[in-house]
Amino acid sequence: MFKRLSYIWTLIFLSVASSCQKNNQRDFPIVSFDQYLYLNNPSNIELQNPGGAVYYLGGYKGLIIFRRFANNDVRDFAAYDRACPTHYEEDCSLLELSDDRVYAECPCHGEKYLLFDGSPAEDAVISMVEYRCTFDGSVIRIRN
Repeated sequence: MFKRLSYIWTLIFLSVASSCQKNNQRDFPIVSFDQYLYLNNPSNIELQNPGGAVYYLGGYKGLIIFRRFANNDVRDFAAYDRACPTHYEEDCSLLELSDDRVYAECPCHGEKYLLFDGSPAEDAVISMVEYRCTFDGSVIRIRN
């Protein structure tokens, strides 16, 4: 009798646990690229200081390159896709930098994302798409 009850409780637990799973898969298009950005280029002067950001080619709809300032690490850069992670298929989904360079905003529906880590801020629910960055002192390599 005890064995049968434990079997029933196990089945109930497994059915409840499996129904609680969420689909966290992102349908964002995967693109392959390997870009190099030179800090000594005058168009990238904003990236010479922490908190600076520029638009750049690459990714699905372009890139936002941001110089972070975590722990005074001069090699700390982030590269995000300019396509809004929620509305990437819409024509208006090209993220725009805020004037203070704190947020990237989707002009379609007004979602905001923090540039420091790409996390959702106002009205957003998922993070920006981030790509790998390495910095050798003068060149930033961005790739997927």
